Amino acid sequence: MIDRRTAVQNRAGHAAVILAALLLAACQGMDRLEPDAPLGGDAADRGTLLEASGPRLGGGRLTEDIATRWIRQIEAAPGEARLRLADRFLEEYPDAEVISYLHELVGDAHSELGQPRLAADAWERAIETSWPAPDLLGLPLTNLELPYEVGWARYEAGDARLGADWLARTTFIDDRPQLEQGLRFLYAELGAPGDGFEPWLQGRLAELSVRAPDFELPGYQVDTLALSEVDAKLTLLNFWTPT
Repeated sequence: MIDRRTAVQNRAGHAAVILAALLLAACQGMDRLEPDAPLGGDAADRGTLLEASGPRLGGGRLTEDIATRWIRQIEAAPGEARLRLADRFLEEYPDAEVISYLHELVGDAHSELGQPRLAADAWERAIETSWPAPDLLGLPLTNLELPYEVGWARYEAGDARLGADWLARTTFIDDRPQLEQGLRFLYAELGAPGDGFEPWLQGRLAELSVRAPDFELPGYQVDTLALSEVDAKLTLLNFWTPT
């Protein structure tokens, strides 16, 4: 008869065999999911290859796995180390899908290092390379925080007027109370120009906004209607045909 001690040893042996098999199966998949080679080295030949001919993907063998590892490492790196890693990535994959986010991380690093001008430059590049593309005012359609950060960084870099312009433009897409508070502060920093805050702000918005050229179209219940005759802040043109 097999005693209790022998039975326990047998069960332990079976469990060890099962565990070894599970580890072997997992390791077989790790080569595909988590390449062992250093970033930027032979690992670029492994993983799921991203289509290099797409409009927003760069050349080379950038894969989803490799891009994810790059991003994780860059996010975790502080200050100067983050900038070095980001420079390597931007040099190897200048047209990758994550370029906008990379510029944002670079801006964060410069801000951490007390370099507001460089931070603003990087955040502006993040907006310019964002997807979907920025609107006619140069404002992002997704990350609404970036223009706000750019405005304050420009002010901290010594350009209060440019900072105020960025905050003013941000009011077209964001109505947070901090925006008006910030604009009032920058208005005072600029020496309170004009006849008061509200006229000054409306003047800045008028200069920053994009205006359509005046034109005329056949009107409804009128012969013609000119855009300049429409007394509205927002005008929607709906082109349609009944056929």
